[in-house]
Amino acid sequence: MLAVDDDPVSLRIIRSWLRKAGFARVLTCDDPRAVEGLIDAEGPQLLLLDLAMPGLDGFSLLEALAPRLAADRPLRVVVVTGHDHPAIIARAFDLGVRGILSKAATYDELVAVLDAALGS
Repeated sequence: MLAVDDDPVSLRIIRSWLRKAGFARVLTCDDPRAVEGLIDAEGPQLLLLDLAMPGLDGFSLLEALAPRLAADRPLRVVVVTGHDHPAIIARAFDLGVRGILSKAATYDELVAVLDAALGS
């Protein structure tokens, strides 16, 4: 599991919740430009990705990761966003994400979305 968010408080909460949910190995990253290298080095099956980040936003990163998100690849992505505009959600799914999670999500919502993403 790799969680990417530019907000250190969000990363601490996510890490805590993921460990509580039984994810023994949780990597976090606050720099989206480092994600491709981490994926190559660590091979996570799931990427929890904030869409709104400086330097390289989540959409740009998803476009760069497109070959890894093909149906025959093991990397699954769940995006975290504070936006609920249908166009944003549609674009995320068009780019291969398996789930959308609100920034205001609860622990139970996080677990449900991750379970669905891993099961699909």
